[in-house]
Amino acid sequence: MRVTVPASSANIGPGFDCLAVALDLPFHLDVGEPQQGATQLDGNHPATASFANAGGEGPLFAETLIPPGKGLGFSGAARVAGLAAASLQKSGSIDYGYLLARSGQLEGHSDNVAASIFGSVTATNQESVVRVKCPVQLDVVVWIPAGKTSTDSSRKHLPTSVAFETATRALARSSVLVAAIASNDLTAMRANCIDELHQPTRLASAPESAIAIQAALDNGACAAWLSGSGPTVAAFVEKGQAETIKRSLPGSGHSKILKVAPYGISIS
Repeated sequence: MRVTVPASSANIGPGFDCLAVALDLPFHLDVGEPQQGATQLDGNHPATASFANAGGEGPLFAETLIPPGKGLGFSGAARVAGLAAASLQKSGSIDYGYLLARSGQLEGHSDNVAASIFGSVTATNQESVVRVKCPVQLDVVVWIPAGKTSTDSSRKHLPTSVAFETATRALARSSVLVAAIASNDLTAMRANCIDELHQPTRLASAPESAIAIQAALDNGACAAWLSGSGPTVAAFVEKGQAETIKRSLPGSGHSKILKVAPYGISIS
């Protein structure tokens, strides 16, 4: 059995801990017997830990293009795959409500795992999720620098409180951003993909990521944001502009043009 789960880019600007988009970088998890290219996982891997946590038995093997520690949902995809594999092994089916809740608990937040489970763009409050179809003319350009970021460490540096006005602006922007994505309003997407909750703190220690966001916007991106806790930057771009925007990003990292993954978990 092979469980395949897409990568994700979380937060999408103001949607801190609640918005994410699934990306066509797959995490493949094999149970029992590896398919070609997969290697055996040790007990410390997040897929192995979640598999065992859910009562799964037997060796696991994985193959993935998702870089760990870069803000592209590696651990979330791995945990989703492990939990789904255990569920399929035990009962032959997946309880998606349980999968969302449990993977969110293990991950510490549900934005990444929701996108990996359901695909496309997702909005979640940890208990429920709504899947939003991404405009078909958009791809995602990601800029990936050499360094890594620990999500747990990064979150410790975030402010524990914000001004009332800052909170209300974040709510307004995230609400309009979701509506803009759903209604294919690219102008409103760009105007509302602005964050004051987590990006200023994280970008202060990642100046090249800030430069990459601005370069993407200056060259026509519909929206650009710090992917998860970084250091990767992601941007929604119209397909015809993807190459131009990719070339505009800083040479200190490497860039990829990715498709939005329209679906989440698949089984083969």
